[in-house]
Amino acid sequence: MNTLPKFPPEVHRYVRAAFAKANRRCCEKIARMPNCSEPSLDMTFVEQLSQFAGPRIVAPGWAVRIDIHYLGGLRHFYDWEIADIGVMVFAKHGASIVGKKVALLQSKRLYPDNGMVQEESPEDYRIGLGNLLPSQSTKSLTLAHTFKFAPTSKYRALKVGDNQYQAIGTYEEKNDLDVHYLFYNPWKVPSSYSFPIGGAIALGPKDNGGCRVVRSDSLRKALSTQADGYSPSFNDISGASKLHSPGEAGWRIESFISNLLLKCKEGTLFESLDQENIFNLFNRRSGPIAAAVAVTVEQFEGR
Repeated sequence: MNTLPKFPPEVHRYVRAAFAKANRRCCEKIARMPNCSEPSLDMTFVEQLSQFAGPRIVAPGWAVRIDIHYLGGLRHFYDWEIADIGVMVFAKHGASIVGKKVALLQSKRLYPDNGMVQEESPEDYRIGLGNLLPSQSTKSLTLAHTFKFAPTSKYRALKVGDNQYQAIGTYEEKNDLDVHYLFYNPWKVPSSYSFPIGGAIALGPKDNGGCRVVRSDSLRKALSTQADGYSPSFNDISGASKLHSPGEAGWRIESFISNLLLKCKEGTLFESLDQENIFNLFNRRSGPIAAAVAVTVEQFEGR
């Protein structure tokens, strides 16, 4: 099976910058709407990446394009999926594809300690636009409220031993595909955000939060002593794997993609889009993902 070729530093910088902007954009959304739903963060993430869909020459003889295909996942019809976002990397030399790799990201968001997240349910999709109509007892837009995030805050939609938790491990073993968790956090933990917003949103320099990635097998190992139904905290994730720097709640998404996936240190190589585990993943409407991101890196000559 062909590994990905060695890309020049300019390719890694370009891809890293694209995913870093998606990271920051999601954190800006959390700052503006701390109780937004997890699927809305997925959509924000992939929409930001879609702005890099135009092919870009990043170095002499090298071009990069980032494509997005959003399907909506099983959560829109049933309850959950194995992964929310599939990231594929295609390495090309001219017209020939010389390497292919995939990483599966199951997203979970950090919940504030006070205040509920606006969860999405099957009823929301059946009701549709009717949810936008205000009721007769609508609260004032100026009603003050503060959402607080702490190192002890929980990823409440992630529960040890539940159907999805167990299914991810079974899926990895059956399909020989790794699954990673993509954790949506505020830009900084601890932090607090108040409504109504009175000024500009300023995240500041890179901090300890943001979009973070952790291997699912590392997480299951770290949580193996916890009882069924336990939801891990930001602190729990920070200690989930020796692969990360001490105190880090996973790899930053841009580091995971540019330094690990593109350098063949994480993710799964594959031969063909037609092989069973890949075909079932990306080509069936009932497949276990909601969106696909394709990063194509081409080495070209004579132009």
